[in-house]
Formats: sequence, structure tokens, C-alpha cells
Amino acid sequence: MRLPMNANEGLRKKVIFSIAVVSIIAWQAAIANRAYGQGSTWAGANLQQRLQEARWRLGSLRVNAAFSLGQVGYDSDIYSGFFTEAVPDFSFSASVPIQALLPLKKQIVIEVFDSPQYVYYLETVNERTWNNLFRGQVHFALDRFYVQAGGSLSNIRLRMSDELLVNVRQREDSLNGSILWQVSEETSLALLYGGQQYRYGDPGTGAEHIVAALSRNVQSIDFVTYLQPNARFRYFLDGQFAGYDFTEPSSAFKDARSYGIFGGFELAPRVGELLQAAGVGGSIRLGYMRVNMNDPQRLDGSALVGRINLSLKLLKKTEGRVVYSRGYQFSGYSGATFYLVSSLGGGVSERVSRRTTISYDILLSGHSYPAENVETGNIPSDFYGRYTAHIFKIDIRLAQNLGIGFSGTLARRKRVESGQFRDVGTCSLHLVYGAATGMIPSPVGSLLR
Repeated sequence: MRLPMNANEGLRKKVIFSIAVVSIIAWQAAIANRAYGQGSTWAGANLQQRLQEARWRLGSLRVNAAFSLGQVGYDSDIYSGFFTEAVPDFSFSASVPIQALLPLKKQIVIEVFDSPQYVYYLETVNERTWNNLFRGQVHFALDRFYVQAGGSLSNIRLRMSDELLVNVRQREDSLNGSILWQVSEETSLALLYGGQQYRYGDPGTGAEHIVAALSRNVQSIDFVTYLQPNARFRYFLDGQFAGYDFTEPSSAFKDARSYGIFGGFELAPRVGELLQAAGVGGSIRLGYMRVNMNDPQRLDGSALVGRINLSLKLLKKTEGRVVYSRGYQFSGYSGATFYLVSSLGGGVSERVSRRTTISYDILLSGHSYPAENVETGNIPSDFYGRYTAHIFKIDIRLAQNLGIGFSGTLARRKRVESGQFRDVGTCSLHLVYGAATGMIPSPVGSLLR
């Protein structure tokens, strides 16, 4: 099923929408009135909190913006073992994320986010690139209802996956919307819709089949029930349906439908309260997913899946965390359908001074294919199926709006059958000047990727 938006049409809509928003901003910026998204829903409270925390204000307009300099350093193999010989290089990235929030009335807020980025490699010229992510949303925070609708345009060259360790240009056009009904003080119901259109460019590294193997349209619907007994805990039960339609005839055999049911909880601070003060934060989302292939000759899949992302204040200056994920992803190999990937990690951070924090994390991950994919899916018989990484970081807050950090990673990728491995090491610097931008917490779903 094709979404009603192609790349050129999406670009035109972005330009038209941007001009309209700029015109409204020019009119509203001169009006120094206070207007916040309110209502009685928890999603509306999150929107109000984001408005109150915005770094800069001009009339009704709220703005967060930053300059980010990242991955300034050295990588012993930028392809992490994809090629027989290692490809070391120096690199850096620079981006300017900007988020604008414009309350039109007490219950209506327009949000616009744009983040252009340049990525530079010293020797590997073909990996130098410009990226951009644009997102536009409108939020209606009514008394008992919260309605959100919008879309995004993403054009990014990124690491394909742990399956194919190459950088690929991914273009994603998406439309999304949600309706949240606050039935009572503790109970709320939400209906979510998402539509994505994924297109890929030729990576130029011998993996040209990715273009046809992964270009697809995705549409999904979630129905979620929330129970929030207090300000910090929110339980949920999520039922989901999604359809995946591949655009290239050679990959039509990958067309599928997925069904899932997920449960869990979110640990959220009170409005205006920092996670450090709350002592605990994060979420647990676990459930069951079934993937039904449209082609009866292809095997279906089912598994327990989910995500865990929790942080806990262990001591006055020490924070621990644990992360876990397990889920399906579509394969980039021309004859394969999907695979199951799992990862488990944890870490600890120590605040050694008022401005300096030292962290260590470990991450273990691996993926596996259905038997039919290994036999007929053009998958190498001895693929890199195991990954281990040790990550060390030092973060220093030089000023209120200026932070700098240093990180080093020691990683090992291991082949499933032979046990051969490839070690990769990176060291880099990152710097952020300005106010952080971010998503407004609201109902979200979970998909086969």
C-alpha cells in the first residue's frame, strides 16, 4: 500500500509548510502573551512541561537550539569487518538541531524540528555526506482529549544494521497521528496511526541489493490502555497490527502482516521534576509478536519481544542502568525475509565532581535467521552474528549551555560458525553548545523494522 506522498511531493509540502509556519511565527512573535498547551491529560501535561522548559522565548514562541560536534576522532575500521581488510579513518560530524514550539491558543501548539548534519571522513571520500531530519507536528491539548498529527522527512546516510555493516542512504517519509482520551484521573485510552515510506540508495560498497531488498511501505495501528495510579508510574497494554508492502517486484515475497500485544510500564518524573531527583526512570515494554508472510511458501515467525531501558540512582553520586531489546528486523539480503536480533547491556556512571561524570557500559548482541533463510536467502554461511562492546565515557559540563565529552569503544564481532572475530576500536570527542531538543513524551507504538 503506497502512502500518498513521494519524495518530490514531500519536499514541496515541507517548503510550503515551512513558509506558513514562518509567517505565523512572524505574527505571533510580536505578541507577548502567555499560552500553554494544557488540558487534563498526561500527554497534555508533558506538552506544557516542554513549553515551560524551552531555553529561549520570544513572545509566544519557544525555541531550543544547539550546535553539536560529534564523533571527532579515529575508527580502526569504519565498516566493522564488512570487508576483508580493515578501513581505518578519521571523521567528524556537525549538526544544528532546532526545535520551535508555537502556541496558537491555550490548547493548540505547533511544533517544528529540523536538524541538518554534515559528516566528514578524511580518507574515505565516498562516505562524506549531508543528512537532514525534518519533523512537523500539531498538538491539541483539550480538557479530556489529546490529539497529535504530523509527519517527517528524513534523508540520512546511516549504518544499515548489525547484519550489513555498510552506510546506506535511507529516505523516510512518514505520517502519524494519535488520539488520547483521559477517561478518568487514572485511566486513559489511545489510538495511534503510523505510516512510513522507506527508500534506499546504492551504498556503492558491493551491497547494491539493499535498494530492492528493503524499500517498503509500512502502515500500523495501535490501541493502548493506560493506567496511571500516581504521578510517577504509568502502566499500559498495547495491541498492534501492521502491514509491510515491498515496492520492488523482486522483493514482493517479503510482504507481511504483524500482530502484537505488549504490556509494561513507564517510570516518569512529576511535571517539572528531573529524573535525577526522582531516582529512577525509564520503561519496560514486553510482549509477543507474530509475523505472517503473505507468501504461503515462506515461513511465518513468532517470538517474545520487547525493550527494557531503566536507570536507577544507586548512591548519591552513582547511577546504574540496564538495557535490553529483542525483536524482528527485515533482512537486507536479497533472498531472506526477516531475522531476530537481541541485545543486552548495562552500565554505571559516577559523578566525580559537580561538572564531571565518568561512565562505563557493556553491550552484547546477536541475531539469528529462520532455517529457510540460511539455506536459500543468499546469507553468507559464516556471518558476523555476535557483537560485544565496551564503552568508556567522560562528560564535562563547562557551562550551563556547553558540554564536552570523550569516549572510547573496544568492540569485537564474531562469526557464528568459525568463531573468527574482528576487533574494532574507536576514540572520539563530542561537544554540544546550546539547549537540548527532544521529542515530546506521548503515546508511542512498536514495530517490526
